[in-house]
Amino acid sequence: MSGGCSQPLARESYFHVILLGLKVARQCTTMAEVIRGRLLGRILTAALAWFAHAPQYVLLFDDLVQLLIRIRWSFGGNRLQIKAETHVLADVQANLDTIGKSGDVGAKLKAKQELLSILIANEQSRLLVWLFPLDHAKKNHFLSSHSRAGLADTAVTAHLKTAWAENPAIAVHLVKRFQSQKLASEVRWQVLNFPHKVLEVPDALEILLGKELPGDVSFQLKYLLYWQPVNPITAVTYFMPAYGNHPFIIQYAMRALESHSVDVMFFYVYQIVQTLRYDVLGYVERYIIETAKFSQLFAHQIIWNMKANAYRDEASTEPDPVKPTLDKVMGSLEDSFSPEDREFYEREFAFFNEVTGISGTLRSVLHEPKEVKKQKIEEELRKIQVEVGVYLPSNPDGQVIGIDRKSGKPLQSHAKTPFMATFRIRKNKPSTPSAIEETEDNDRASQKTNTYETWLSAIFKVGDDCRQDVLALQMIAAFRGIFNTVGLDVWVFPYRVTATAPGCGVIDVLPNSISRDMLGREAVNRLDEYFLSRYGNEDSIAYQVARSNFVKSMAAYSVISYLLQFKDRHNGNIMIDDAGHIIHIDFGFCFDIAPGGIKFERAPFKLTAEMIGVMGGSTTSQSYRWFEELTIKAFLAARQHADHLCDVVRVMLDSGLPCFKEGSLGRFRERFVLGRDERGAAEWMGECVRRSAGSASTGVYDRFQLITNGIPY
Repeated sequence: MSGGCSQPLARESYFHVILLGLKVARQCTTMAEVIRGRLLGRILTAALAWFAHAPQYVLLFDDLVQLLIRIRWSFGGNRLQIKAETHVLADVQANLDTIGKSGDVGAKLKAKQELLSILIANEQSRLLVWLFPLDHAKKNHFLSSHSRAGLADTAVTAHLKTAWAENPAIAVHLVKRFQSQKLASEVRWQVLNFPHKVLEVPDALEILLGKELPGDVSFQLKYLLYWQPVNPITAVTYFMPAYGNHPFIIQYAMRALESHSVDVMFFYVYQIVQTLRYDVLGYVERYIIETAKFSQLFAHQIIWNMKANAYRDEASTEPDPVKPTLDKVMGSLEDSFSPEDREFYEREFAFFNEVTGISGTLRSVLHEPKEVKKQKIEEELRKIQVEVGVYLPSNPDGQVIGIDRKSGKPLQSHAKTPFMATFRIRKNKPSTPSAIEETEDNDRASQKTNTYETWLSAIFKVGDDCRQDVLALQMIAAFRGIFNTVGLDVWVFPYRVTATAPGCGVIDVLPNSISRDMLGREAVNRLDEYFLSRYGNEDSIAYQVARSNFVKSMAAYSVISYLLQFKDRHNGNIMIDDAGHIIHIDFGFCFDIAPGGIKFERAPFKLTAEMIGVMGGSTTSQSYRWFEELTIKAFLAARQHADHLCDVVRVMLDSGLPCFKEGSLGRFRERFVLGRDERGAAEWMGECVRRSAGSASTGVYDRFQLITNGIPY
């Protein structure tokens, strides 16, 4: 037990054992003082071991992609479980107070007891914010006196020496638990002077190096040969100029990347390509070529991304400064292919070029009626031969086995020729015991059992830069991973977009959904009226399920919209699916750009009267209060990963994306309000909800879209 535990569902049991030990130690008054002191010391050590991990997901983006992150929140909304945990923590705290007042413990044990007390108080405080995100007054019923009183900087830093002596990992993670610049400085001093003691703690390296190579770091860098790998996105940032291309740092970054599976690194293709800008020593190129040997799909994604980033503009007239490097790496990558890999590569890219080439043929009928364009698309689709093994770039996990030749549909555009087509896709099912039942004598039956087929519609764009959508949806996928692993019952749908060349890309079509704009054109005046007509009266099960889905998706998208500053949120960019979820699309305006350069939409996120109408019709309704709670919890969960989410953005700042301006990264980080504690952050997001619900700017922008583009609201 002294080894510590990181599973949040073990918290109650873990501290029940600690509580039993404390009670035994208190009651054994006849035990020799030396033996009793040793017993108490072992109990305190076991209790402190719980805090040797960060109060959050330990290896953010590595296991986040695989939903295997070690987390520190209790799962989901199990209020009874969290209440039980707060009660046992309170009982442990009470027993610690009794022992502390007894006067029969030595100075060393007294220091450990006081350190444990402040850590338990912090753990209680976090749990209770999660338990009562809105009801501030209720929290005091459960809090110990330590939690209610709060802790000054000096109170925490006074125990740093004890924490470091007990377990340096506890000291390192104090920085994540307490907002104290003084504490952070003193922890860094310990890491700087005794790096060999924290080689098993990747977070300690992030504290040591920060966001650029510090001037006081020298001999410490030799320990990078042995330091445990950081998460992938932090490793990617170590290739940036801020770290001076120091050989030890670059070699460590390579080792960290190589420690993660290719499946995980698929998530960071965009960032890996961007680091080629700074690849003075050629390590990133080597990593790409070596990784491509394990996965042709990874190689293809890298090549598409390099093609998309070779030029700054959609027309391929302004080369990016990194283009010569991209061309060189692309050539090296192609040369490294085996004959079989090259044949697959050429077959796949020829197929996709045929599909996207349809957009070029449409220009000959650009000003013709839609029916003429549709016939032209269908004519071109009939010419395409589907080769074995080819796939859509946005869906590398499925093979294209057919095309609906009559599915071609031109999309509305004044000067460009986007179109939609539908493909038959075969995918593998996850392995299950039932997958091999009754198939031993029939290989064909086995193949059918282990795969499934589905129709997938995709939009092909030529002349539109999709890279900003790629980044936004990558971030949305990261948020979804965070929400899922914390067990938070919210919902987002990061549909897939892949940029394949300058101004070219493929976008998956949202299944079973319709835009709010189209609902308005079908004379549905209000969203709440649509829910009633679509799902029945408010007392019906179908309506209650749809409303629940709406609330869950509203909460998640509200937090993401606030943090990423999604603008242009008119009704053409908001979808509703058949289950009642809301889905945001089209992220051409985010971070620091807005339509026309004018920020009409000043609210933190879009929350209109009709949206509130679906959630009960008032800000005091049960459904709306639930929406507020979920929004606050989603913000708290995301906030724990602010540093690494910022790293995703930081690598992209030199990409030339229009959404980034001077200071964009700083403003993004500020929106996490990291200077506040958990309760302060919860109150901040609660205020954002209230500002959004009462915002006049949202209505002004919707009216502007109606006048200028005819989009109803």
